Amino acid sequence: MLWFILPAHAVTPQSEQIFKQLSQTSLVRAQFEQQKKLASLNKTFVSNGTVVFSKTNGVLWQLQRPVQADLIVTPKKLVQKTAKTMSQLDVSKSPYGSVATLFLQLMSGNQAVLDQHFSIAQSRITPQGWSIRLMPKSTLFKKLFVQVDIQGQQYVNQIVILEQGNNSTTINFSQQRSQPVTLSANEQALFQLAK
Repeated sequence: MLWFILPAHAVTPQSEQIFKQLSQTSLVRAQFEQQKKLASLNKTFVSNGTVVFSKTNGVLWQLQRPVQADLIVTPKKLVQKTAKTMSQLDVSKSPYGSVATLFLQLMSGNQAVLDQHFSIAQSRITPQGWSIRLMPKSTLFKKLFVQVDIQGQQYVNQIVILEQGNNSTTINFSQQRSQPVTLSANEQALFQLAK
């Protein structure tokens, strides 16, 4: 087993290998379940649905519970669509744009963009899979996050975000697949909303 605890700025052969592996995937579909724990309320909010990652388009989160909504994230825009409403945000004009695109940069294996906001604190590769710990270094992310832990095998299986105020978000992915390699007409139409 390889286990590395590193200076807070180090890029390792292990982390480079992880990001390279992620960067080779052009499209992934999966089921997801998100658990958001709010310490102040002593409650956990659970949502689930499907997610489509397309390297050339962005990330499409299709929430099924507790509400039905589509969240389309591209490097430029963030669009939220429900049956009755639609709102959009220009990523570059919002301080939270970088947060919204975190999963997109991660799934793209875009180490250069991640390096602007995070340091790699730990990286590990074992026969069972890999894990990486990111520590925030930009002012914005330090205000929001304590650390981000990611685990995976061929794809990302889990993201755990420890937030300020003892809050946390855990996203588990299952049934990941890279087929079909083309987007459906509905998926294409949703991504067009964020062009």
